[in-house]
Amino acid sequence: MTPPLRPDLLRRVRAVPPFADLAVEDLAALLDGAAPLRLPHRAILFRPGQAAELLYVVLDGHVELARHSGGRRSVIEVAGRDSLIGDEAVFGAGHHDTGARVLAGAALLAIPAAPFRARLASRPDLLRQLLATMSLRLRAMLRQIADLKLKSTAQRLGGFLLTLTRAEEGPARLRFPYDKRAVAEQLGMQPESLSRALTRLAAIGVGVEADGGLLVADIAALRAFCAEEDEP
Repeated sequence: MTPPLRPDLLRRVRAVPPFADLAVEDLAALLDGAAPLRLPHRAILFRPGQAAELLYVVLDGHVELARHSGGRRSVIEVAGRDSLIGDEAVFGAGHHDTGARVLAGAALLAIPAAPFRARLASRPDLLRQLLATMSLRLRAMLRQIADLKLKSTAQRLGGFLLTLTRAEEGPARLRFPYDKRAVAEQLGMQPESLSRALTRLAAIGVGVEADGGLLVADIAALRAFCAEEDEP
């Protein structure tokens, strides 16, 4: 029998948007049987078509969700800290539509789907609450897809860099959280396009340092560049 979830992990899961407004006792019941796990770089979490018996909360690190079609691989999302993934185990057809692999190591909480579904079946109010929150996530993903179509490669990369810092202005030192190829796939471009985008960003003060890190001279200037509707 799996022991109850530790209080510190229960508090961490409450930071995840679908669970943030739930009562502690309701959340604890949904997480019946949940267990933490840590996986290394490139570990496969699940494959497309695999039976979905667990859903996961990303406690730390990143997990890449991708599809394969016609011999081509397309990154759907890179889920970071406090993301819920694999929710098709509860809300879908019971199998994974995408594959998931870890980028640069990740800590996760694996949640058995069966008791989760049973709890929701007896509490339709919890089901409505979770679905409402998850619809916000879907709309955010649709906005991200729209940005990929409307923005240049340099603007897409610049927008990604802005997610790596809380700074509003002034200089900032940044580092890619995982390899550049994965970043390029996430942003819908080829690795060589990412290199060209970095060159373009150099004109507004984004430089590559000797150790591979990035120095942004002015975060506000980068944000203004990414907000431009038309490139010069």
